[in-house]
Amino acid sequence: MPNTTPPTAEMSPAAKRSLADFAVQLRSDGLRGALATLLRKTDYRFIGIWRFQDGKASAAVHYDRENPDDLTATEVPDNATYCCFVRETGAPFKTPNAMVDERLAAHPARAAVLAYCGVPVMDASGVLLGTLCHYDVVPRDAEQIDVPAMLSIASYIGLGGHVPPYPKA
Repeated sequence: MPNTTPPTAEMSPAAKRSLADFAVQLRSDGLRGALATLLRKTDYRFIGIWRFQDGKASAAVHYDRENPDDLTATEVPDNATYCCFVRETGAPFKTPNAMVDERLAAHPARAAVLAYCGVPVMDASGVLLGTLCHYDVVPRDAEQIDVPAMLSIASYIGLGGHVPPYPKA
């Protein structure tokens, strides 16, 4: 059985605390509840675990701070989300304001999703399962997100088998 706890030796005390808090929250409130609690540490509107399938991307888990009863996000072409950068590089990607980010000058989501911070969620073999991301329709300070903590939480989710399948239509 694989170890479901990411290595914590290189983590800051704050990242270790975030991971421990997330693990407790996951056990008590499930994945969506734990993500909602993680979201509350920021002023971002959305958090989700996005998956890719057949040229599309969709949130397997979605939480909207303004509409907490909404359980789903709109399925989009897989290149119409900033998660595609995480998928392509296997590394975190963030933008505080897509409208002034030259990397996104021609990106289809540029005018709709202005702020994004996402990290890869991988299994024990290093296969990308999806992305864990905060995002918003207004600019946000991406530095408020503890990326090392997000990477540890994403690892915990992926290694622990907590990533739901791609949503059914």
